[in-house]
Amino acid sequence: MKNRALYLSGTFINGFGDGIQQVTMMWYIYQLTGKASSIGLMIAIYYLPSMILTPFVSVYVDHRVSKKLVVITDFIRFLLVFIMAASIFLNMESAAIFYSLQFLLAVCYTVYKPASQAFIKESFTDIEIPFVISKASSLNEAALIAGTGISGVLLVKLSLTVSFLANALTFLIAALFFFYMKSVRVRETKNLKIVFIQELNSGWKFINLHEGMKYLLFLSILNSISIQMTTTIMLPLAMQFGGSSELYSFFEMAFAVGGILSGIVITYFLQQLERKIVLLTMGGMMTGAILLAVMNAPSLAVFSIFVIGLFTMGHLVTIQTLIQLNTPREFIGRVVGLRTILASFIKITSALATGFLISEIGIKMILMTFAGMMFLSLFTFRKMKKVQIPGATYE
Repeated sequence: MKNRALYLSGTFINGFGDGIQQVTMMWYIYQLTGKASSIGLMIAIYYLPSMILTPFVSVYVDHRVSKKLVVITDFIRFLLVFIMAASIFLNMESAAIFYSLQFLLAVCYTVYKPASQAFIKESFTDIEIPFVISKASSLNEAALIAGTGISGVLLVKLSLTVSFLANALTFLIAALFFFYMKSVRVRETKNLKIVFIQELNSGWKFINLHEGMKYLLFLSILNSISIQMTTTIMLPLAMQFGGSSELYSFFEMAFAVGGILSGIVITYFLQQLERKIVLLTMGGMMTGAILLAVMNAPSLAVFSIFVIGLFTMGHLVTIQTLIQLNTPREFIGRVVGLRTILASFIKITSALATGFLISEIGIKMILMTFAGMMFLSLFTFRKMKKVQIPGATYE
C-alpha cells in the first residue's frame, strides 16, 4: 500500500508539472516564432533522441536497478527546466536555447520511459499492475487538468518564469516520492560487459516469437498518432476560434478529463469486453476526430476533444497493461524500448506533418484523414486473437 501511495503521488506531481509545461512551453514558442510549425518542431525535437538512443538505453535498463534511473532522470529534468525559468528571467529569450534544452529533456525522457515501466514491474505484483496503471493514468490526467488550469492563471496573472519554475519543482518532488519506494522484485545487477547487439537481438526474438506482441506494438502506435495530432492542432484551433491561452487551456483540460474517465472505467471494460475493447477505443478515436472536424463552435470543439481524449487514453492504458502483463521483467526494457522507437518515429512524423499540413490543407482535412486511418485499422482486429489476456487483469 505504501508503494501505491508513493507511486501514485509521484505520478500526480509529475502530471501536474507536465500540464503546466504543455501550455507554457507551446504558448511561449508559438508567441516567440509566430509559426504553427514551431510547435511541431518542438514536439519532434522531444522525440528525436528516442529513435537514436533507445536501442542502447533499453538494454541498459534491463541490466540496472530501474529505481535509481527514475530518480536520477527526474532530478536532471528538474535542473533543465530550472534553467529554462532562469533564461526567461534573465531575458535570454531565444528559440535556439529552448530547442536545445528541449533536446536535453528528450534525452532524459529516453532513459525515463523504459526505466519507468521497469520500475512498475519491480515495485508491484502482477495482480497490482492493472490497478496501478489505470489509476496512475487517471491521476496523471487529473494532474494535467490542474496543471493546465494553473498555467493559464500563471501566464495571465504572474509570468512565464513562475510557470517554468513550478514545473521544475514538480520533477524534484516526484523524485523524492519515488526514492522512498521499496522493490518487490529485486533486480540483481552484475558487473558484466553488456553486449548490446546480442541483447537487442534477444529482445526482438522474444517479441517475434511471443504471440500477439507485434500487434500490441502496432496498436500502441495508433494512440501516439492521436495524441500528437491533437496536441499540435489545439493551439492553432484555439486561434481559429479567436481565443487566447484560456481557450487553449480548456482544450488541454478537455483532453485530460477524457483521460481521467478512461482510467477509472477502462479496467472494467477490459474485463467485460476482453479483446473487443480495442474496437471500442479505435472506433471512439475515429468518432471524436469526425466530431471535431465538423464542429463550428468552441464549446462543441471542447466536447469533441474530450471524446478524443477519452478513447485515446483508454486505448493507451489498455495496451500498456497488456504489454506489462505479457512481458517478463528481464525483457521489459527492450520491449518498451522498441515500442518507444516506433512511437517516437510516429510522433515526430505526426507532429511535423500536422504542423506543416495545418497551413496546407487545414485542420478539418487533417482530422478526417486521421478518422479514415482509424477506420482502416478496425479491419486488423482479427490479429487481436493472438494476444493473451492474463487472469491478473481481472483482479
